[in-house]
Amino acid sequence: MGTAVFFIGIFIFKQGEKMASKRVMSLICVAIVMTAVSSLATAVPIELGSGQNAAGLHIEWADGYMAEFLVRFDTTSISGLGLFDVVESQSTLTTVKGDFGWGVFIDGITYNGHSDIGYGGGEDWWHYWIKNDGQDWLSPAYGVSDRTLYSGDMDGWVYGRAVITPEPASIMLLAIGGMLIGRRSVRKS
Repeated sequence: MGTAVFFIGIFIFKQGEKMASKRVMSLICVAIVMTAVSSLATAVPIELGSGQNAAGLHIEWADGYMAEFLVRFDTTSISGLGLFDVVESQSTLTTVKGDFGWGVFIDGITYNGHSDIGYGGGEDWWHYWIKNDGQDWLSPAYGVSDRTLYSGDMDGWVYGRAVITPEPASIMLLAIGGMLIGRRSVRKS
């Protein structure tokens, strides 16, 4: 998809070179590049499990690799650990879990040659994020063993930084907002 957007952008740029100012054309090119880049930043979901309901599991390793699983289930809900159970039973993903008596935590995730395990200092640990259907990502005050997901919900895991990669729509809104602010400041000068 990103390649198609890129070539469409080149076509529009060539056609509009004579009709529009360079500033407008550069803003259009930036928007097109941001769309292409944001589409590359997302992982294509791998469907696992069976059933009418589905919840997502998004994982980002320290090396930048991302994987996203769409886990199907027949029950009304599934636990955060249940998501991992389905993914681990139907793929090559493995986890290292720990339990100090207050709940199970994820201490390592390995998949397709990408692996981050244990605490490495600073932000180098697995940060847990949740996203309930239609809401933004947030870091919960509880762990994966206490999480209940319903159809449309997602869990996210990020190693090495305390932020999760936003969806392409969020990236585009930020890029457009930045371009508009930049444009306003240039006009005032």
